[in-house]
Amino acid sequence: MLKAWLRNVINIKLHPSIAFEQTVSEVWEELQSRYSAGNAPRVHQLKGDLAYCKQGRLTVVEYYTKMKTIWDELANYSKSPSCTCGAAVAMANEREEEKVHQFLMGLDKNLYSHVRTNLLMEDPITNLSRAYTLILHEERHSNVIKDMEENN
Repeated sequence: MLKAWLRNVINIKLHPSIAFEQTVSEVWEELQSRYSAGNAPRVHQLKGDLAYCKQGRLTVVEYYTKMKTIWDELANYSKSPSCTCGAAVAMANEREEEKVHQFLMGLDKNLYSHVRTNLLMEDPITNLSRAYTLILHEERHSNVIKDMEENN
Protein backbone atom coordinates (compact mmCIF):
# COMPACT_ATOMS: atom_id res chain seq x y z
CA MET A 1 0.00 0.00 0.00
CA LEU A 2 2.80 2.45 0.86
CA LYS A 3 4.68 1.59 -2.32
CA ALA A 4 1.56 2.38 -4.36
CA TRP A 5 1.11 5.65 -2.50
CA LEU A 6 4.74 6.63 -3.16
CA ARG A 7 4.31 5.89 -6.87
CA ASN A 8 1.22 8.13 -6.92
CA VAL A 9 2.90 11.10 -5.25
CA ILE A 10 6.26 10.87 -7.02
CA ASN A 11 6.73 12.60 -10.34
CA ILE A 12 5.94 10.16 -13.16
CA LYS A 13 9.36 10.78 -14.73
CA LEU A 14 10.98 9.17 -11.70
CA HIS A 15 8.94 5.94 -11.86
CA PRO A 16 11.41 4.01 -14.05
CA SER A 17 14.22 4.68 -11.58
CA ILE A 18 12.30 3.11 -8.68
CA ALA A 19 10.32 0.49 -10.57
CA PHE A 20 12.49 -2.44 -9.52
CA GLU A 21 12.88 -1.57 -5.84
CA GLN A 22 11.24 -4.33 -3.82
CA THR A 23 10.32 -2.53 -0.61
CA VAL A 24 9.18 0.91 0.44
CA SER A 25 12.37 1.21 2.42
CA GLU A 26 14.45 0.63 -0.72
CA VAL A 27 12.42 3.21 -2.65
CA TRP A 28 12.87 5.72 0.16
CA GLU A 29 16.61 5.09 0.43
CA GLU A 30 17.02 5.49 -3.34
CA LEU A 31 15.18 8.79 -3.37
CA GLN A 32 16.88 10.05 -0.25
CA SER A 33 20.38 9.28 -1.55
CA ARG A 34 19.59 10.99 -4.83
CA TYR A 35 17.86 14.12 -3.57
CA SER A 36 19.03 14.86 -0.07
CA ALA A 37 21.74 17.44 -0.36
CA GLY A 38 23.49 19.37 2.36
CA ASN A 39 21.93 22.60 3.49
CA ALA A 40 25.17 24.56 3.77
CA PRO A 41 24.92 26.22 0.33
CA ARG A 42 21.33 27.32 0.97
CA VAL A 43 22.12 28.56 4.48
CA HIS A 44 25.07 30.49 3.05
CA GLN A 45 22.84 32.04 0.38
CA LEU A 46 20.19 33.00 2.94
CA LYS A 47 22.74 34.59 5.26
CA GLY A 48 24.11 36.55 2.31
CA ASP A 49 20.61 37.65 1.37
CA LEU A 50 20.06 38.76 4.94
CA ALA A 51 23.37 40.65 5.11
CA TYR A 52 22.56 42.61 1.96
CA CYS A 53 18.83 43.04 2.55
CA LYS A 54 17.90 46.71 2.33
CA GLN A 55 14.54 48.41 2.23
CA GLY A 56 15.24 50.35 -0.93
CA ARG A 57 11.92 51.17 -2.60
CA LEU A 58 9.99 48.59 -0.59
CA THR A 59 7.36 49.60 1.92
CA VAL A 60 8.05 48.72 5.54
CA VAL A 61 5.57 45.83 5.28
CA GLU A 62 7.26 44.45 2.16
CA TYR A 63 10.74 44.87 3.63
CA TYR A 64 9.81 43.22 6.93
CA THR A 65 8.08 40.35 5.11
CA LYS A 66 11.19 39.79 3.00
CA MET A 67 13.38 39.62 6.10
CA LYS A 68 10.94 37.45 8.03
CA THR A 69 10.82 34.97 5.17
CA ILE A 70 14.62 34.66 5.30
CA TRP A 71 14.65 34.34 9.10
CA ASP A 72 11.96 31.67 9.03
CA GLU A 73 13.75 29.60 6.41
CA LEU A 74 17.04 29.90 8.32
CA ALA A 75 15.24 28.73 11.45
CA ASN A 76 14.19 25.58 9.57
CA TYR A 77 17.86 24.78 8.98
CA SER A 78 18.87 25.52 12.56
CA LYS A 79 20.61 22.72 14.39
CA SER A 80 20.07 24.25 17.80
CA PRO A 81 19.03 21.65 20.34
CA SER A 82 15.64 22.24 21.87
CA CYS A 83 15.61 22.70 25.60
CA THR A 84 13.69 24.70 28.15
CA CYS A 85 16.53 25.77 30.40
CA GLY A 86 17.55 29.34 31.08
CA ALA A 87 20.23 29.17 28.40
CA ALA A 88 17.57 28.54 25.75
CA VAL A 89 15.70 31.67 26.81
CA ALA A 90 18.90 33.71 26.74
CA MET A 91 19.77 32.39 23.27
CA ALA A 92 16.26 33.18 21.98
CA ASN A 93 16.54 36.72 23.36
CA GLU A 94 19.91 37.11 21.67
CA ARG A 95 18.50 35.93 18.32
CA GLU A 96 15.59 38.35 18.71
CA GLU A 97 17.97 41.22 19.39
CA GLU A 98 20.04 40.27 16.34
CA LYS A 99 16.88 40.39 14.21
CA VAL A 100 16.07 43.86 15.54
CA HIS A 101 19.54 45.06 14.54
CA GLN A 102 19.30 43.46 11.09
CA PHE A 103 15.87 45.01 10.53
CA LEU A 104 16.97 48.47 11.63
CA MET A 105 20.22 48.37 9.62
CA GLY A 106 18.40 47.76 6.35
CA LEU A 107 15.87 50.57 6.75
CA ASP A 108 16.04 53.72 4.65
CA LYS A 109 18.46 55.96 6.57
CA ASN A 110 16.81 59.19 5.46
CA LEU A 111 13.32 58.23 6.54
CA TYR A 112 13.85 56.31 9.77
CA SER A 113 17.08 57.51 11.39
CA HIS A 114 15.27 59.28 14.24
CA VAL A 115 13.10 56.27 15.15
CA ARG A 116 16.06 53.92 14.77
CA THR A 117 18.16 56.05 17.12
CA ASN A 118 15.38 56.08 19.72
CA LEU A 119 14.94 52.30 19.50
CA LEU A 120 18.68 51.68 19.85
CA MET A 121 18.83 53.88 22.95
CA GLU A 122 16.43 51.59 24.82
CA ASP A 123 18.00 49.29 27.37
CA PRO A 124 17.25 46.48 26.94
CA ILE A 125 16.65 46.89 23.25
CA THR A 126 13.03 46.55 22.20
CA ASN A 127 11.66 43.38 20.66
CA LEU A 128 11.23 42.95 16.92
CA SER A 129 7.46 43.26 16.99
CA ARG A 130 7.57 46.63 18.71
CA ALA A 131 10.37 47.91 16.45
CA TYR A 132 8.36 46.90 13.38
CA THR A 133 5.21 48.55 14.74
CA LEU A 134 6.97 51.84 15.52
CA ILE A 135 8.66 51.96 12.12
CA LEU A 136 5.35 51.17 10.43
CA HIS A 137 3.67 54.02 12.34
CA GLU A 138 6.45 56.36 11.24
CA GLU A 139 5.97 55.31 7.60
CA ARG A 140 2.23 55.91 7.82
CA HIS A 141 2.78 59.28 9.48
CA SER A 142 5.23 60.28 6.73
CA ASN A 143 2.73 59.23 4.07
CA VAL A 144 -0.01 61.33 5.67
CA ILE A 145 2.29 64.36 5.74
CA LYS A 146 3.28 63.82 2.08
CA ASP A 147 -0.38 63.56 1.07
CA MET A 148 -1.23 66.75 2.93
CA GLU A 149 1.67 68.64 1.33
CA GLU A 150 0.70 67.41 -2.15
CA ASN A 151 -2.89 68.53 -1.66
CA ASN A 152 -1.86 72.07 -0.62
